[in-house]
Amino acid sequence: MSSAFASRFQLVVDQLAQGNKKQFAEVTGKSASHIYKICRGMSRPSMAYLQELYDDYKVDLTWLLTGEQSASSQVAGTPRNSDLVFAPMFDVQASAGLGSDVVAENIEDYFAFNKSFLSRQLNVSGEALVFVTISGDSMLPTLHDGDRVLVDMSQKAVSHEGLYLLQSEDGLMAKRLSDKNGTLLVVSDNSDYENWTLTASARESSPVAGKIVWCARSL
Repeated sequence: MSSAFASRFQLVVDQLAQGNKKQFAEVTGKSASHIYKICRGMSRPSMAYLQELYDDYKVDLTWLLTGEQSASSQVAGTPRNSDLVFAPMFDVQASAGLGSDVVAENIEDYFAFNKSFLSRQLNVSGEALVFVTISGDSMLPTLHDGDRVLVDMSQKAVSHEGLYLLQSEDGLMAKRLSDKNGTLLVVSDNSDYENWTLTASARESSPVAGKIVWCARSL
């Protein structure tokens, strides 16, 4: 694949993922190594993958393949506003330890997601998504201190085992939850921390705030 194509592909990564190849790979369903190779001119993307880039992000394939821009598309295309979901990043932390006080809930920023990605990759609609920051180490190696997690606030029922946010008297906690005949098993992935259970009555004071569906991490 030509270096000119690799340069144009890098422009697409720059616009859609601020140049973060790992994030671009996750969003578009490819391995990070494959994206690195394409950007370096060492690999050729399949036409099926290019078609997905057009379908999801309206990337101008004529421009990407030949360098000539078509009349109907954008150079490094972006989805229409109607195809986007904006998830707010709240100024709160979800403790992965013993709980973190919620001091403020001001919105720091917004992150845009393509609706088709949310539906296809995460199986969520995007109507009640928020970002919060993980604090602590009790969920290692799954969640790290400083990770930003995407939470679907509409998923408050624990239908199967997964990562959730619990609202306790001490604040928000990120834990692995599973329902055992109405009793919640609250698990820390880090074995240095104890697990516990919440009965149906106790769950009223520690309700599930939402389900963690995605994680963003700085390298």
